[in-house]
Amino acid sequence: MKKIAAVVLLSAVIAAPAFAANEGFYAGITLGNGKPNVTPVTGAALSKASNFIYGGLAGYQYNKNMAVEVQFTGVGKVTDVAGNTTKADALSMTAVGLLPLSDSFELLGKLGVASTKTASSALATNLGAKRSGLTYGLGAQYNVSQNLGLRLVWDRYGVATTNAGIKTNANANVMTVGAVYTF
Repeated sequence: MKKIAAVVLLSAVIAAPAFAANEGFYAGITLGNGKPNVTPVTGAALSKASNFIYGGLAGYQYNKNMAVEVQFTGVGKVTDVAGNTTKADALSMTAVGLLPLSDSFELLGKLGVASTKTASSALATNLGAKRSGLTYGLGAQYNVSQNLGLRLVWDRYGVATTNAGIKTNANANVMTVGAVYTF
């Protein structure tokens, strides 16, 4: 994971001078639905396997086709029939490829690294788990004005749970809508 993060960061630093005329910082908020594919710590049947999530992001766009982005987001929560919950959050750094289709509409693809943290309400058997690895996503952005864009994005994260000392890896799909503001 450290090698992937170093490559993404080094690429961003090397590319910056070449695209200095098209640079721009941006920040945004996201809301959506997360669906972690994890088993509750008690092993009981699920009663709910998705959850409303929110997050924030900040990035730097080098030109019309390339940006680097840092994002914190909820990944989702599962609840078993006994009422125990397992919740996950992610912090990611991604390279973002942009494909403008018009002045107002563009497609985007994301590839990078993420660190996820899972916590459980059943602390007797689960003290939480962390997982770092590859993350990726696809989406579209509609630019309402020169400074404001609306996004629809699907992201995939790796998550983990720990039950009685045994770590289990899984994945989570996150679908968000968001607004980004370019400074």
